[in-house]
Amino acid sequence: MTAMQEQAIDMIKRLPDDKIHYVVNILQGIEGLYLSERTKDLSDSQKAYRNLQKFRKVGLEDRDYKNELKEALEEKYANIS
Repeated sequence: MTAMQEQAIDMIKRLPDDKIHYVVNILQGIEGLYLSERTKDLSDSQKAYRNLQKFRKVGLEDRDYKNELKEALEEKYANIS
């Protein structure tokens, strides 16, 4: 790892969690600049998938999927005895 990469990682580690998504958005934009050169060899479906990935957003809240499933099952089967 280069010194520049280590410096960038240290700066990111010092950021509060609520500001990290800004850094991720910036990095995704930069990544799109040099990935566009490599997309010339991709199939149409691969290009469409990459296009969809641009619209993907990181969730800002943690979800308890097991608890949500448990509540949904209890609600659905509450009347069955």
